[in-house]
Amino acid sequence: MSQNAYALPQRAPLYQAPPFDYKAFSKVSVFCRVDEAAIRATLPAQFEVRGDVIEFFIMDVPAGGSLGSYAEGGIVVPMSFQGRPGGHVLYEIVTNDDSMAVGREVWGYPKKMGEVDWKASETAITAKLSRRGTSLIEIDFKADGPAFEKPALHPRFQTRIIPSPESAAVETQIIENSLGQSETLRHALGTAEIKIGGSASDPFSDFQIREIVGAEMIVANFVLGFGKIVG
Repeated sequence: MSQNAYALPQRAPLYQAPPFDYKAFSKVSVFCRVDEAAIRATLPAQFEVRGDVIEFFIMDVPAGGSLGSYAEGGIVVPMSFQGRPGGHVLYEIVTNDDSMAVGREVWGYPKKMGEVDWKASETAITAKLSRRGTSLIEIDFKADGPAFEKPALHPRFQTRIIPSPESAAVETQIIENSLGQSETLRHALGTAEIKIGGSASDPFSDFQIREIVGAEMIVANFVLGFGKIVG
């Protein structure tokens, strides 16, 4: 049995150590204005709210390096940590177990297993994110829309929670993570219709959309590498 495995199971690890080389992933995002108090109520205590425009996204990953192909979606909110601006992934649903585990265990991304329906053409994307039979995000995107001001949502700041094996206590670390070697292959602004659902365990619908600020789709490459413990 190897004593040098990066992850469990030790004999046959679920995932390898970063980096992961992503090729030609597609992502559709809708940026929406919501009640700032709703953002504040959901943010970890270590972070400060920075604006009221959040990102609802769904993405298709045909090649995520050793993580293979999968899809995911979720919500990103604007925040700051010790005066440094960034974005916090608040909710995230993913379709394979290795991506879920590495995201949670290494960077603190709040990943859960779920389902994604994805249909894309050169000018349109129809995508649905769901979990346990409940629709969470539905996006109907069409290219050729107006320009808009996007909130700055990078780098990511996540809370990595490490449960104690002895009690209900936890250790919490703040992880900063940035994408490396990013290369945009295609970018299109557009218009979108969006529906938000939710449940008690996945409360996406706590955010009531007041205004759709803008929508976009991208196809890009990037490298997902190690993060940094900053708190």
